[in-house]
Amino acid sequence: MIDVVNLALPFFGLIFAGAVAAKLFHIEERTGDRLNILVLYFALPAMIYRTVASAPFEQLLNWPYILATSVSTLLMFVAAFTFAVLVLGVRVHVAGLQASAASYGNVGYMGLILSVVVFGEAAAVPAILIFCFDILIQFTLVPLAGAIGTSAHGATRTELGRRIAGSVLLHPFFVATAAGAVAAAFELQLPTALDSFLEMMARAAAPAALFALGITLSKRRFAGVGPEFPVIVGLKMFAHPVIVLAVLSLIGGFDPLWISVAVLMAALPTAASVYIFAEQYDAYLEGASSSILVTTLVSAVTVPALLYVIDRGLLPYNLFGGW
Repeated sequence: MIDVVNLALPFFGLIFAGAVAAKLFHIEERTGDRLNILVLYFALPAMIYRTVASAPFEQLLNWPYILATSVSTLLMFVAAFTFAVLVLGVRVHVAGLQASAASYGNVGYMGLILSVVVFGEAAAVPAILIFCFDILIQFTLVPLAGAIGTSAHGATRTELGRRIAGSVLLHPFFVATAAGAVAAAFELQLPTALDSFLEMMARAAAPAALFALGITLSKRRFAGVGPEFPVIVGLKMFAHPVIVLAVLSLIGGFDPLWISVAVLMAALPTAASVYIFAEQYDAYLEGASSSILVTTLVSAVTVPALLYVIDRGLLPYNLFGGW
């Protein structure tokens, strides 16, 4: 247990330090964005590139794993979206935002880093695969729901397709993954100076990302929630990890480490990007903010508990082994 505490406390401590610093030094959200530039465009892409480039290329083509984790995320999105539209009767673009809050975990700033910290470098590749395909899902479905549900943000099919493709393909993490995959496929080696620069940037990824996340969380407020809120929290924090474990078990044949990474990634709180989506469509702003804040607070308890289960060998890697 002490090992889990030693892992979790520094991780969440950096987030807490960012939140405290934002309060003590009156850091505005726009000021915090400057740190996010370092994380989003330099530090994390450097870490992703170096990890993917050094991985065996066949690991990047694990389509059963990609299918299992992506289907699990899609199931959460569809469940929340269906509840919002059919039960609560909300408009399609708002339902898309609520569905994103229930299915899009903080797999970038938290997931990539926590996976490597907990499981070692071998966990980076499955974490990166999950992140990339989560981007593909969220940056496709949320704009699609937004285009259907609003007239102000309406677009032709060509414009919508271009917007979605740009959001996905030009995302710094996706670009870094693609570049790393090319390097892995052709066994390319960077010049020593450039590789050292990327290594330096990669080392800054963990503290900078978690500190920046703390600043972002300090600006979130709990307000504007309705009957959808417990559904969002329940799906994201509890149903999602169970579903991903079940789907992986049904397919079978996965490395226990990769299963542990998938369950951990699914158990993470709502991504800050959901609030950016909400700002884009000027809808569900307070609800998105509350989802991020509350699920992150919940994760401070549930994530260490999950790590304890994994550390003790109690995670059932094959739920249906006895069937």
